[in-house]
Amino acid sequence: MMLDTYRGYVSMQECDEMGHMNIQHYIAKTSDASFHLRDALGLSAARQADSGLGYVALEHHIRFHRELKTSDLVVIRSGIVEMRDKTFRKFQEMREVLDDRLAATFVVDVGCLDLATRRLTAWPEETRARAAALMAPLPDYAAPRGLHRETIERDVSLARADADGMIESNRSAVNPWECDTNAHMNARFIMSRFSDAQGHMWAHAGLGRHQQAGAGLATATVEMRLIYFRELRAGDTLVVRTGLVEAGPKTLRYRHWMFNAGTGEAVCAAEGLGLLFDRKSRKAVSIPDAVATRFQRA
Repeated sequence: MMLDTYRGYVSMQECDEMGHMNIQHYIAKTSDASFHLRDALGLSAARQADSGLGYVALEHHIRFHRELKTSDLVVIRSGIVEMRDKTFRKFQEMREVLDDRLAATFVVDVGCLDLATRRLTAWPEETRARAAALMAPLPDYAAPRGLHRETIERDVSLARADADGMIESNRSAVNPWECDTNAHMNARFIMSRFSDAQGHMWAHAGLGRHQQAGAGLATATVEMRLIYFRELRAGDTLVVRTGLVEAGPKTLRYRHWMFNAGTGEAVCAAEGLGLLFDRKSRKAVSIPDAVATRFQRA
């Protein structure tokens, strides 16, 4: 059974220069939805204080099916795909309310986090029982299209980033207001850093934002995978390194690796498929040869 876990609205400040909702706000809304799913599983914030157990994302697979724009109305439904000892896989779908248009799908592996040891532990029996009532099959439209689980790079290090010529695309710090009830940086703000890195990535590929605007072009991400390795806490500094992977006729594959700048440890790896589109027609256009060549050289 799929449960309604979010209902809201796309505000103007959630949209970027492309004229559509920025990817970080997709994660922000599904994060809110996850709190409602957590409540339904008997893992509310009030219960967390007593049990010492948190609820943490381990991996995300996201497909962006349609744009959402200012004033669109949004609903998110959530269900459990598979229950395991210390983790489960959930499915969330985001739709526009008025026409039921599918906007995005999210397949997320979630772990039960012992907040004292910061390690995964077994789900409580009550959570297992409640999850049984929320089981839902994974629909075909949520399946990977270009980014299968085994294709994402997991051997992530600063040494490899240097060897692969990955550029620095973000250098920032974790603010207290970016942390959630698990006392670590919420996935929404990890995505915000990757969103900020996108402009540097396109500039590195030879098609910066000013050039795009002059040509009447914009960019969009159509699919992403994220793997979370370690937590970031308030006050931690971070750095993102970005690399070009490969180019197709109309899509580009890229990667972002996030590190704790203080320790050098890998925090999160993301791979994405992006495209160029015409601002007026909102249709995808072919990747310019000069840009594709930059990817082929990476």
